[in-house]
Amino acid sequence: DGRGLSGIEKGQQAKLDSGEDIYLSIDVRLQSSMRNELIKTINKFSAQSGLAVSMDIDTGEILSIVNFPDFDPNNPDKILTKNQFNSATQGVFEMGSTFKPITMAIGLDKNILDFEMLFDVSKPIRFGKFTINDYKPYNGKLNIKDIIVKSSNIGAAKVANKIGKKNQIEYFKKLGFFEHIDLELDETQKPLSPKHWKKIETMTIGFGHGFAVTPLHLCKAYASIVNGGFTVNPTLLKNNNSIISKRIIKSSTADQIKNLLRSVILETKYTGPNAKIEGYELGGKTGTAELLSNGNYSSDSNLASFISIFPVSNPKYLVLAMIMDPKKIEETYFNNTGGWVAAPLVKNIILEMIKILGIPSSSNPNKLKASIYKYDVMNSNATL
Repeated sequence: DGRGLSGIEKGQQAKLDSGEDIYLSIDVRLQSSMRNELIKTINKFSAQSGLAVSMDIDTGEILSIVNFPDFDPNNPDKILTKNQFNSATQGVFEMGSTFKPITMAIGLDKNILDFEMLFDVSKPIRFGKFTINDYKPYNGKLNIKDIIVKSSNIGAAKVANKIGKKNQIEYFKKLGFFEHIDLELDETQKPLSPKHWKKIETMTIGFGHGFAVTPLHLCKAYASIVNGGFTVNPTLLKNNNSIISKRIIKSSTADQIKNLLRSVILETKYTGPNAKIEGYELGGKTGTAELLSNGNYSSDSNLASFISIFPVSNPKYLVLAMIMDPKKIEETYFNNTGGWVAAPLVKNIILEMIKILGIPSSSNPNKLKASIYKYDVMNSNATL
């Protein structure tokens, strides 16, 4: 009947009714290759589900956004309701360690932190019935770079406590963590903040527990930080120039966070090799958040994430991948964390982006030209 039932068609119904043409920012080649890589990873780890997003940091244009399991809109009678849920824009998740660079950005921007400060991470933090541990215990003290590289929950919690609730809330407001993202479709969700925001909540939020956002909120936050400190507003429309950006952090803070994200790739024992692409300046951060099972967190059931920006010196692209409940397998030495599950997936997505978009390496900026891709719409396959 010409009436959009959901998604972009419903969201842009008024413009379509007026005869206006709608040009999406989605690149169908990237969409197809991302979907293929996502499915491979979900199958490899016998995971429950997954999602991935790629975005242009300069414009906020979403280049590809995939949820799986998905559905074929040509067969409406066979569509499962749960598969219509857009996890990338509607799902709210505790993001785990991908929040740690945001915590550091707040502290650096408020001049509360510097790179010489040391935080003792040798003992778990006990707070009433709560205990904050590290995945792998460390002895002694860590500076903020090592807290990010080693992904110390104890260190991030102590940093967040030093920053305080007031500053946390101030910057979360700047990043849009209390509102729906203003996107061109209706299927968006507002983040979930704690009802009681006390000292323990401030500390756990510092390492990504106790505050839940959508994946697109996380992409918006990272893009807004690394682009020099200006708000980036995600959009599904091509050449959407109606959005006005405003500064939310200092450019010097942006540079410091970019260096921290680069250090994760260059200096971590497992994430680095799993995400590194020779000749390309990738930066990023893993996230591993325990999933709730019967009201309790399960140490065996994870949300494994990795978010990457590149090139770090002048960020242009952002890629996020999240895998829900990946199972432990022998190939990854029975690790089901973000560094083992999501980082290789993001690497493969970026390798496809490099080929499809013809992104040159930093060492040979004129060498690579865009590949010619043939796209089979009926079979949803992209081939060189």
